[in-house]
Amino acid sequence: MVGLTVAALAADAGGYDSTSWGWSTIALLLVVGTSLVLGGRRLAPLEWALPGFIAALTAWVWFSLAWSADVSETVHEGERMLLYLAGTLSLLLLGRRSRVEALLVSLASAITAICFYALAVRMFDPGSGAYQVDSADPQAGFRLARPLGYANALAILAVIGILLSLGLAVRGRTLLIRALGSSALVILGPTLYFTYGRGAWLGLGAGFVALLASERGRVEALGRALAYAVAPAVAVALATRTHPLTSDPGSVAAARHDGRLLAVAIVVLAVAAAFVPVALDRLQRRIVLPPSWRRRSVLALALIAVAIVVVALASAGGPQAAVRRAYHAFNAPAPLVKTDTKKRLFSLSGSNRSDYWRVAWREAEDHPWLGGGAGSYQRFWLRHRSADLPVRDAHSLYLETLAELGPLGLALLLCALAAPLAAVGAARRSPLAAAALGAYVAFLVHAGIDWDWEMPAVTLAALVCGIALLLAARGAETRPLGRTPRAVGVGLAALLGAVALVGFAGNRAETSAADALDASHLHQAAAEARHARRWEPWSAEPWRLLGESQLQAGEVGPARASFLRGLEKDRGSWELWLDLALARRDDQRRDALTQVARLNPLSPELRQLRGSS
Repeated sequence: MVGLTVAALAADAGGYDSTSWGWSTIALLLVVGTSLVLGGRRLAPLEWALPGFIAALTAWVWFSLAWSADVSETVHEGERMLLYLAGTLSLLLLGRRSRVEALLVSLASAITAICFYALAVRMFDPGSGAYQVDSADPQAGFRLARPLGYANALAILAVIGILLSLGLAVRGRTLLIRALGSSALVILGPTLYFTYGRGAWLGLGAGFVALLASERGRVEALGRALAYAVAPAVAVALATRTHPLTSDPGSVAAARHDGRLLAVAIVVLAVAAAFVPVALDRLQRRIVLPPSWRRRSVLALALIAVAIVVVALASAGGPQAAVRRAYHAFNAPAPLVKTDTKKRLFSLSGSNRSDYWRVAWREAEDHPWLGGGAGSYQRFWLRHRSADLPVRDAHSLYLETLAELGPLGLALLLCALAAPLAAVGAARRSPLAAAALGAYVAFLVHAGIDWDWEMPAVTLAALVCGIALLLAARGAETRPLGRTPRAVGVGLAALLGAVALVGFAGNRAETSAADALDASHLHQAAAEARHARRWEPWSAEPWRLLGESQLQAGEVGPARASFLRGLEKDRGSWELWLDLALARRDDQRRDALTQVARLNPLSPELRQLRGSS
């Protein structure tokens, strides 16, 4: 179930679109309800912390409708939170301590399958548009992103897969699992490279440190990890030398030729990697090292790490100079992927993140107690941005939560995410707890510098790792729930399922209307917009879509009436004010454009309209 859910969401654009949340939430709630009907087990107190705080955060998101600056987006945020709540509950109710390995094998298999697909498209069909298309990032054009649609999301998903596969290769119970984990690394490594995601490498480093820190046999685990890293390192090195694949190809034929050669090399390396666990087992039986050697190895590694840090600081001119250079590099634009992939990977540029974070912090200052409401960041950004970048998220889960939901929302989020970390001590008796912790820490780090939370495929994969820690920390299997808690649980699942169903119907109709409008099927667009209006009576978006279809059909009067009805529901929508300006005569357009200038002063559409009037 776990692997299928993550793979299905990943294949559906990572679950980013609102139409993905309804079907996946309903499916997971059906699992919850079925589990309760058949006799779900009681959760341990620490296990309750994760779904409990996620439920509290979900409630706070819905409560923010009372003060939100963008009601439609707040509802969307609430719908996505229902997915995370349903996923967490289903895994905890069905999970068993004895099934932790099966759980992580399922997740690692799903991630490897998704990365295999992405890598195969890159190698065999490089001209198919498998890359990220992002109007906000001109450097995104040749970064591997499909099927998730966002290169950084695919990158951190690959990192989670790398750390889990490494853990399975090191601590898997059977030789087959260890061999498959070793082979998977050869697929996951090049996938990570072709995304050119720099933040994911930071997450990989943090996750690997957490993995080693929680391992009981650190020296042995490090030695095995280095052995398993050889084949994927060779695969990545070969990938860097396939120039038609690492830059925008002038010749698709040349890229396809190099891609096939790389595919052959990856297959050979994957087969060779499968025999590494056998070789290491035989080597371990022949070589027995004294305990003193292990202590000396740890000391030597620590000294080497300190020496590397000292040399790096000295070459940068000291700690202050290093911080100053890092600050300037972070605020500089990232090198273009097309021109220099290696330079981009080693760049410290934040790709405009300092601007995103500045605006998020300003929203937190303007709304210090409650925040601007869930989903409000986009509109705040449009009002206060210093560059014409159509950004929806603050690229930091923690800062955006503070800006939108205030200190209480941030506290609920941090408590939820900290629950699996509190179980690490008891979970260490499980051989795969270190791998689960490493993958979970990688996500926590990366979520601080990107919008992973808005990609359910990534977030659910991370939550699976956190839940694996909670299951590994479980003592004796708990008793079944009584009839009353089970009945209440089934009732709540049915209620949340009804909410998800309404959301799914509305989002589906709204998306269909937008697609029909883009295809100039105006009659269908108007019909779907009216359908969405019935399912989403609180939203102004169906009125906007209806008005735009009417305006394109030449029905100026009805279009103007639709825009005005939409503005009655949401006067903060700059798109509705812009549409109203288009539907009005020149002498009546000025007031609407004034509102557009207030809500989105850097709008290129505003400049175009003012230039033509």
